[in-house]
Amino acid sequence: MLRFELGRILYHIEIGTHTFMNMENVGARPIRKVQRKSSTGELHQIWDAISYWTSDSMRQQPTQERIHSFLKARYGITEESVNAMLMRCLDDQLLLRETKQGTRGKLLGKMVEIHTIPTSLQKSDGWDWYCAICHDVGIVTGCVSCHRVYHNDCLPDQYKSDNLKCPTCTEIEDELSSKNHNLENLNKCIGFVCERVKLFVPENLLLRKVPVGLFQKSVSYQDFEVEPYREVLIFYEQMSVGKMARKAQNREYKTLAEFVADANTLFHNVQVFHHGNNQFPAPTLKPMQRTLMHDADELKNCLQCFLYSNEQPENWYCLPCDPPHTLVYAKQKGYCYWPAKVIKKNEEGRKVKYDVRFFGPPYERALIEEAFIKPITTPVSSLSLKRTAKLNSALDELENHMNQLNMSKSTVPVAPKNSVVDNATASPPKKRLKTAKQQEKVPKPAAPKKEVAVAVPVVEQLAEEPAVVDAKEEEEKTEPELPVEADMPPELDANRNSVTSSDSRKVVMEESSEDAVSSSNATNGEVSNANAECLEQLRQKHAVEVAKMQQAHAEEIKKLKEEHRLQAEVMKEQHRVAIEETKAKIWVK
Repeated sequence: MLRFELGRILYHIEIGTHTFMNMENVGARPIRKVQRKSSTGELHQIWDAISYWTSDSMRQQPTQERIHSFLKARYGITEESVNAMLMRCLDDQLLLRETKQGTRGKLLGKMVEIHTIPTSLQKSDGWDWYCAICHDVGIVTGCVSCHRVYHNDCLPDQYKSDNLKCPTCTEIEDELSSKNHNLENLNKCIGFVCERVKLFVPENLLLRKVPVGLFQKSVSYQDFEVEPYREVLIFYEQMSVGKMARKAQNREYKTLAEFVADANTLFHNVQVFHHGNNQFPAPTLKPMQRTLMHDADELKNCLQCFLYSNEQPENWYCLPCDPPHTLVYAKQKGYCYWPAKVIKKNEEGRKVKYDVRFFGPPYERALIEEAFIKPITTPVSSLSLKRTAKLNSALDELENHMNQLNMSKSTVPVAPKNSVVDNATASPPKKRLKTAKQQEKVPKPAAPKKEVAVAVPVVEQLAEEPAVVDAKEEEEKTEPELPVEADMPPELDANRNSVTSSDSRKVVMEESSEDAVSSSNATNGEVSNANAECLEQLRQKHAVEVAKMQQAHAEEIKKLKEEHRLQAEVMKEQHRVAIEETKAKIWVK
């Protein structure tokens, strides 16, 4: 005991003076100090020893000698190191020392000092105990706006000051002052992110692996469930994916930076809990962290794109964002130039690359160098496009997107003059972009005879009145001039005029029939009204059927998920029973 007290005095002389160093004023909130001296690795080892001796199988009082014998047998820790660990834990008030009368063995009836684990913490000073970057203990600086603390060496130079405002608080304030997100859409997108992340969350992030047979030739590891008091004593702020999902559901997030801060708190807690443990579950944590941070970056790039891609309404990729994306032609290796949206511009030194997303399913992303980016007003004849059905589909979506931009009177941001996408989305000449349906000559039906007074079916009218085609037009095979509907680049018009596939001829015949029907209906109002009503009824019926199918599909998915969850629980229980039976057999042997 004398040796222990002497070691404690020397310890305070060497280390304990840092506890209140660099205080601003007496009674003022400290700016820089040692929050905790004991690392989480030491805490787990001491707590493991106490749990071992107080377990139902041992029922012994955890004295200093017994704690040392446990740590020496399992981890090979010397007596001096154990004394230092106990002193650090006592100073941090993560361990209590009491004097009690021995109840068993050679300590029966004697007064002995034992160590116990507190069930709660004393009042906190408002700061975390571990660095938010390296997750370790030491002399830390606290943020003036939040509970996070940092080592001076871990902070970037621009944040080093006496009145520290941490990077997280700075980012939140910048977003609050510069951006005004739609809070409903923001929280809805965060809800989608949480649902995706749940697929990567392990069953228990705090499952510990403790070495068994440390001094044998082969070391094995045993899983230990975490006692609740460890989370209470180690975590300053509890955080989980479920908590973040509930906050998003209640529309509590005002900025994206607040969600990123909660996610970093979750990762910080896990890394603090397993700090110094070689069996840290990095393979299970990294996919979750990578997915969450990737989705957060996507929300920073464009909130509406992320929302459309998850909700996926009809023609979702053609819907314009606010502000709209710059439109370009981008060339990926092995492919021709393709219409795309610019999601983000990356500048790495002198190299400039564009993060683009291509039109047409599956809407792939790529990082394209500046040399392979062309503005959307580039003449298509100079791009050497290879005609395919997928390219035609992408050009159709581009046309749809630009039509909706004109309808919403949205203005696409123009790139700087020195950029390769300069004037990429400038207002094009007023000429309608011609689709693949208009690639061949559409014959005009002859005008109906005025003496026809009896209404006839549309099909019979088309059969009786063949179309009359001008000989000169038939010889030149030119396309009829159509009324102007939207502003489109003339290059895309020329682009579509060159498509001559069998599918386009089929569509042209259908359009020819539609033109003939509209011409016939012009002379017969009753038939036109009847056809319009019938078409509207069919559309409504189709919409109802689609809604029913979507609802049935969602219910089926929900049912399958529930069945999968139940099967997983059954398998887990069977696995647990098998482990218990195996342990029982080994114990009997």
